[in-house]
Amino acid sequence: MPVFTSASFWYDFPQSTGATVNIEIPFSSRIIFRNKKNKEKEKFREGVTVSNIGFYRYPFNHSGLLAQQSVGFRYHKTKPYYFQWQVVVGALRTFYDGTVYSVSNNGSVNTLQHFGRWYAITGFAAAFGHDWQRSIKPKPFAVSLQSTLWMQYPYNSFLLPHLSFQVLFQYHFSSLNIFIHQKKIMRGHKS
Repeated sequence: MPVFTSASFWYDFPQSTGATVNIEIPFSSRIIFRNKKNKEKEKFREGVTVSNIGFYRYPFNHSGLLAQQSVGFRYHKTKPYYFQWQVVVGALRTFYDGTVYSVSNNGSVNTLQHFGRWYAITGFAAAFGHDWQRSIKPKPFAVSLQSTLWMQYPYNSFLLPHLSFQVLFQYHFSSLNIFIHQKKIMRGHKS
């Protein structure tokens, strides 16, 4: 199975923009054969894990660096289109714009350089894409649109919800492949 490397443009509602780099590694593969009315159809389900690092910029407020790990499944038929969902966990480091001051117990004021905070991230992502490796004339790339609903916490003792959108450009280097046992499942077949 191919291992994809990818880059994405990232938009976090309402006004943050950024980018990520990713590596996507498959860990399972199933082919499901279904027989309905004497017509056999194939469906594929692949387990994938995605590691990514990225940054974003919220103008006049802060910048953020993030590292995420996700796991999920990709579904497709014999066509090159696919649907994918993932559960996301990670860490976020923010850096505030402007000058940040701190006051010590004795009343002296100090300037804090590169001040920000650490946060945990959890969320859910869904993607729809086109994999040209599964087309009639295979090419080593894929493109997908992904939306992610994720939580940043603790944020002022609460959760801060985010809604992000990504356009991912994926590439499969011919030397990046992984061996996976493929399981075949027969449904609707008469013995």
